[in-house]
Amino acid sequence: MEFSCTAKQFADHVLLTVVGDVDLAAHGRFQADVEQAWDGSSDLVIDCSQVTFLDSMGLRVLVHAMQRASANSRVITLAAPSQPVLRVLELAGVKELFTVTA
Repeated sequence: MEFSCTAKQFADHVLLTVVGDVDLAAHGRFQADVEQAWDGSSDLVIDCSQVTFLDSMGLRVLVHAMQRASANSRVITLAAPSQPVLRVLELAGVKELFTVTA
């Protein structure tokens, strides 16, 4: 499935909605979209409900964003992560690093 990422700015957070496969082919766009939409000065909510595939490169983008949020005393929330996202987070042992909401 084709990758897309859209951003909406709110007063206290940025919402990124990610759709499709977040893999080697898409990770550069995903990283650029995160950096363009979110400067680290607010919380970040990533809607992962429509992610159909997540590989290690997509996971790398999420972890990098989480590290940036932590350095700025901010929170990243993964909203409604799909089963493929949850599986990769659990296999990598990093699920506990993120706030996950249903």
